[in-house]
This record gives sequence, structure tokens and C-alpha cells, in this order.
Amino acid sequence: MTAIIRPITALLLSAAILLMGNGLAGVLLPIRADLEGFSRLELGLMGSFHYAGLMAGCLLIPGILGRVGHIRGITACSALVTMTPLLHAMWPDPVVWCLLRALTGLCFAGLFMIIESWLTGVSTPETRGRVLGLYTIINLTVVTAGIQLIGVSDAKDYRLFSLIAILYSVAAVPLALQSSPAPEPPRRPKLRLLWLMSVSPAAVVGCFGAGLANGAFWSLAPIYATGNGLSVRDAALFMTLVVIGGAVGQWPVGYLSDKFERRTVLAAVAALASLAGLLLLAASGLGFHLIMAAGIVYGLMAFPIYSVCVAHANDLVHRKRAVEVSTGLLLTFSVAAVAGPFLAALIMSTFGHGGLFLHSSLAHGTIAAFMVIRFTLWPRVVEKLPGGFVALPKTTPAVFDLDPRGEKSGPPSNPPPLGKAAA
Repeated sequence: MTAIIRPITALLLSAAILLMGNGLAGVLLPIRADLEGFSRLELGLMGSFHYAGLMAGCLLIPGILGRVGHIRGITACSALVTMTPLLHAMWPDPVVWCLLRALTGLCFAGLFMIIESWLTGVSTPETRGRVLGLYTIINLTVVTAGIQLIGVSDAKDYRLFSLIAILYSVAAVPLALQSSPAPEPPRRPKLRLLWLMSVSPAAVVGCFGAGLANGAFWSLAPIYATGNGLSVRDAALFMTLVVIGGAVGQWPVGYLSDKFERRTVLAAVAALASLAGLLLLAASGLGFHLIMAAGIVYGLMAFPIYSVCVAHANDLVHRKRAVEVSTGLLLTFSVAAVAGPFLAALIMSTFGHGGLFLHSSLAHGTIAAFMVIRFTLWPRVVEKLPGGFVALPKTTPAVFDLDPRGEKSGPPSNPPPLGKAAA
């Protein structure tokens, strides 16, 4: 294992520091914006702009890296992303903060594309599965450490913004000192929605619903927590428990999806996530312990949905198409994540803080209903890939080059006709 870790230590360290800074920003910015008097709609738009920037980066950064190279790309993205938390502290205005969130998303797409393409370049086909596993563990755990950093200082203080800037800046150092040759620039992803729907409508609907719910959660969960009387530190604890629940849930849900028909598992997990959302809606104002317990259940059920959808779609195509399918599903997730915070903010404006989880409950309930309909009308038995479920980080399309499901080559298959073989 040491031989695998040694060449990627600097890359994983950069990813961990970036995620720590992003975890702190994710809890600090909504809370500080609420303290500054931003409306619910403005808070939702901040989240939408962030995901829009991330998606734009996934589409634009590959071409930029092809022209200027990885090292210059690191320098530019790091410099830009470092200034954003400082400008947040200097200029607390809703329009400015929305634009800064978009810029942060754009830069994060660039930095994670560089990290993920470099991870692919220094790993081998035999080690990529374990490298992806390590990277996923970092994505699922380190962000919780960043969330807990909110307790270092008061949310009204500039020092937390300075700490985010320091983390963003330091994260570029291991990347810049990476000694292995720069890899090929990542490919520009394409969203072929009609083709994806012909491959697997269930996977597309599942990823879209997961994007609606997850985008809203990451943007507005701190407001839900503080709005229900929790302190800032308890709000951070709530988010941490949800993320830990999501990390723990990946493996049992993945195991079940490898043993049983994935659409059945998706229907069950999405239905339970919808019920957990209703529990969080009902828990509003009912006490600390109930909110925390419901948050863990929500994370257990909601967070694995995306990876199960990707596994289901990959069961239906040749391995040569796996990266293309996974990339399309990530972009589908991202489009929904742009809309999710805005829609959730509208619901919160009407139903109060609990409206966040009314929104997520509706999204997950729609996934569950669609899976039941698909499985009832098209009860196709899908031959699964061995070990087909892989817990995946939702960062950039470059991560799919590490996915062992796409390693073997062969002639690509034609997509199944819609309504006959699609699942």
C-alpha cells in the first residue's frame, strides 16, 4: 500500500486542504449571509451560482489547461480562489457574494480537474481502484474537519475568512511541487441527455433528483439548523453528522445494490431519504437530539443515491462507454444542483426553515416513484458488472478516469432503444 500512496501523497494532501477550506466556507458563508440580512432567495442564489461556476469550470477548464498547462493552471486558479473569501469579508453584498461563489466554483473545478487528472497519470490500471477509494475517503471525511473549524472564531469575525484563504493558498503548494510529469489535459465533457435517457432513464432521473436535494442541502443546511435554534457550533455538528452518515451509508447501500436489482434498491433508499426529510421537517423546533438523529438517517439514505445511479447506468453499457456515461450523469447532477438551492429557497420562503427538507423529500419521493414505475413497466434483468458499485466523489468528470469500471477496452456498444432495453 505504501508503494501506491507515496507517488500520490502530495496530490491527496492538496485535495484534503482544499476540501477542508471548502467545508469551512460551506458552513460559514450561509450563516454570515443570514447575519448580514440576506433574504432566503439570495441565500439560495448563492448556492446556485456556486454550482453554476463549478459546472462552467468542468466545461471550460479542459481547454484552458490544454493551452497553458497544469502548472500555470494551478497558479491562476489558486490565486483567484484565494482572494474570494477575503472579498466576501470586505464586501458583504448579495450580488457580489453570488458572483464570488460562481468564481469559487469555477476555480475549484480547475483545481480538482488538475488533481484528478494527475492522480490518473501517476497511477496504473492495477492501482486505480485503490487510488479512487483513498480519494473518495478523503472527500467523505476531510470536509467534516473543515466544517468543525467554524468553532475557531465567531462567524461575524474576519478571521474565519482569512483562515479559508490560507487553506486555499496552502493547498496549491503540494501541487506546485509535484515532481511527476504533468498528465494530458482532461477531456472536455459533453452532456448528451437524450442518449443518456436512452441508456438509462432511471439513472438520469436519480442523478437529477439527487442533485436537486444535495445542492440545496450544501447551500442551506446551516440556515435550517440555526433557524431551529441551534448554535453555530451545533449547526456545524448537524452537518458533520449528516456527512458522516452519508460516508457510512455508501458501503451497505452499495453492497445491497450489488446483490439486488439496483432500481429496487434505489426506490427503497430514495423512499427512506424522503421519509427522513419529512422527519427533519417535523423535527423543526422539536429539539436538538431529534434533529441530530434525523440528520444521520438522512445522510445514510440520501448521499449514496448518486453512486448507485452511476453503477446502474454502467451495468447497461460497454466498459469503453463507462467514462462517457459517468461524465454525463455528473453533469446531469450538476444541472440539478444549480436549480436545487433556488427552488429550496423559494419553498423556505413559504414554509420556513423546514422547507429545505420538504424540498428534498419531494425530490427523493419523485426518484422512488419513478423507480417503481420503471421497474414495474420494464422489469428487465440487468447483468451487473462484477463489483459494479463504486462510491464516487462528486467533483469533476476527470475523476472517472480512475474508475476501474472503465479500464478495459473493446468496441463500444450502441445504446439500447428507448422503451425496450433501457432501464
